[in-house]
Amino acid sequence: MTLPLYRRLLGARFDELPSRVRELHDLTGPAVWRGRADVERGTSWVARAMATLLSFPSAGRDQPLSVTFAPDRGRETWTRRFGDKVFPSVQYERGGCLFERVGPSVLVFGLDVSPKGLALILIGVRFLGMPLPRLLHPAVRTMETERGGRYHFEVEAALPVFGMLVRYSGWLAKGAAT
Repeated sequence: MTLPLYRRLLGARFDELPSRVRELHDLTGPAVWRGRADVERGTSWVARAMATLLSFPSAGRDQPLSVTFAPDRGRETWTRRFGDKVFPSVQYERGGCLFERVGPSVLVFGLDVSPKGLALILIGVRFLGMPLPRLLHPAVRTMETERGGRYHFEVEAALPVFGMLVRYSGWLAKGAAT
C-alpha cells in the first residue's frame, strides 16, 4: 500500500502538524470535508481572465464549501465546490516536491512545517507545459492551521503587475454540514 501523499512528502515531519491538518492530509481513501469560505477575486482584466481560465471560485462571503479528496495511485484529486462553482486540481509528488495541476498550469511547491501548521512555498510554475521564468511566477501564499478543533486554511495568489487573482479562507471539518 502506498503511503498518503503528504506523509510521503513530509516523512517524520508529518507528525509535527496540528491534528486536524494531519487528519485532512492522511488520506487512505476518498473523503469529503465541508465548511465555509470567504472568497475575493482580483479586479484587473488579466486577473479576471486568469481566474476564469483556472476555474477559481466566485467572490462571496460565507460560501458553503465542500472538498472531495480522491487518492489514487499516489496522486490526490481535490474537487472543491464553493457554492455552485467547482475548482478541481490534482496533486502528486515528484523529486520530493508537491506538484499541483490547476487547469493548464502546474505549480511546484516545497512544504514548510511549523508549530502553526503547513505552508506551501511556490518554487516553480509551468503553463501550457512551458516553464515560466521566476519573474512571471505568481506570488502564492498558503497556510493550513487548526483553530477551535477545526482545520482552517488561507490561500492567496497574485500576479506580478496585475495584482491579486484570488484570495480565499475558511474552515473545513470531515463530513460536517455547512
